[in-house]
Amino acid sequence: MKSSNNIPLPEKASYSERPEYIEHVKNIVASYESPDGMMGELVRQLADAMWWVKTYQKDKDHLIVMRMVVNLVNQVDFQRDPSNSTARLFAVLLAALNGNSVAAKDQRYLDQRLKIRDHSLASVRAVAVRSSIEQLEAVDRLIERQFKNMRLLMQAYESVRFAPQLFKQMSLEITQLEQRVEQSYEDQRREVSRQ
Repeated sequence: MKSSNNIPLPEKASYSERPEYIEHVKNIVASYESPDGMMGELVRQLADAMWWVKTYQKDKDHLIVMRMVVNLVNQVDFQRDPSNSTARLFAVLLAALNGNSVAAKDQRYLDQRLKIRDHSLASVRAVAVRSSIEQLEAVDRLIERQFKNMRLLMQAYESVRFAPQLFKQMSLEITQLEQRVEQSYEDQRREVSRQ
């Protein structure tokens, strides 16, 4: 059997070489007491599904922020002043929505963009969500699929984990049934010979 440290990651997957992905898988495998063989593979797949749930959640956030940027962009202003950029506005909005601190200069820039479009942070987010509801639903379906995968993988893991115990229990039950049948035959023979 393979050591749990040698559980293969998906081949040719662009994300499988990323250090944060590798660390994520190692942490999940370690939390399951480093299983090997089939159980190790199930845990690795479970870690992969968890990774995708987190990734899709980030994608949803980024989709909303990008739609917010589109709602706050004035192409003329961006052409006149190169310091105005969608990347800068995206970064500032993402930081503000995540509750991270925003530099005073960037906060003024964001406030100016909001004022020009007559929005607050909440109102531009609401407009962004409303205008991207179909895309958000598609991402939600992907997240739901990963949660279903996780439930099935956990059931499979538990089945594999308890299979030896179930086999032993069933073997004992079969032995008991066989003994009862033999006892019944013996009782019938005694009854016949007594008559």
